[in-house]
Amino acid sequence: MDKRHWQETPLSLEYGNIIQHFVFEKEGTSETDPEGAILRYIDRFAHGTLEPGVSTRTEQNEQTQTVFFVSSGEGILGCNHEKRRIAEGDGILIPPGVAHSFSNEGSEPLHLLSAKEAAPNGPSTGNQDAIIRNYRESELLTSHWHYLVHPIFGETDGLTSMRDVLVVRLDPMTTGDNHGHGSNMDEVWYMWQGQCVHVV
Repeated sequence: MDKRHWQETPLSLEYGNIIQHFVFEKEGTSETDPEGAILRYIDRFAHGTLEPGVSTRTEQNEQTQTVFFVSSGEGILGCNHEKRRIAEGDGILIPPGVAHSFSNEGSEPLHLLSAKEAAPNGPSTGNQDAIIRNYRESELLTSHWHYLVHPIFGETDGLTSMRDVLVVRLDPMTTGDNHGHGSNMDEVWYMWQGQCVHVV
């Protein structure tokens, strides 16, 4: 297991104006931060901040798709000549080839988590538009004893390297089942709210 705080990781600018910290990257892809280059299947997991009153340039990636999660703040997603409001708790799936941009018209920073994956054959579902889904709108499931799971995106939405994007909750004084996963997947957790102990 590797543990890193996003504030202690390398900094760059994405989309022109998103202040981005690369928490983890794919093995062998980072000469500047080999400590964080541990992922086998996902290209990158990052934390980004878009300051109030700032917009990004438009991006269009033909062979990668990106999943964003709004961890705090609100803003506007520009996609396919439409403007769509995004807010805390929203997951955003941007398929390959879809031009998109972000604007923060509010007074608070917009914080975005992002996971990027290769999609060399284009969108697997034929979807040519962004999908926005708030985790609170999904069916609540249970898993591993006490995990309260909100699925956001899955393979039926067009994920390629990733199997699921989830929000997992644990109520106070509960624990999840001790379990493992095979080496055929990357499992990335982000402590969004609250505190916990992760036992490995």
